[in-house]
Amino acid sequence: MNWRTTKAYRLWRAKVIRRDGKCMICGSLQNRQAHHIKDGSYHADSRFDVNNGVTLCRFHHTLFHTSYKNSFREKTTEKDWLNFIELLTKVKDYYNKTLLPIIKD
Repeated sequence: MNWRTTKAYRLWRAKVIRRDGKCMICGSLQNRQAHHIKDGSYHADSRFDVNNGVTLCRFHHTLFHTSYKNSFREKTTEKDWLNFIELLTKVKDYYNKTLLPIIKD
């Protein structure tokens, strides 16, 4: 049986989204999805651990899996997640320091 079709997975997903309430990157309340920080396919021991999940909107979830990684099927690690967040932070900082003053003027 595919673990993503189990009741345990549905409960994990609901608990992660309920805990976070919004996309933890942009704050969106639309199209919220639970993302495994350590890939559930490769880390069965933490597959349903709420602390191994984060709520993302569909846009940021897809961005991680298809832009930062090559696909939803590619193995992801906690290090990948942290690198992705660091990259987003750098982009945000660059935008705020470089582009925002131009836009405000």
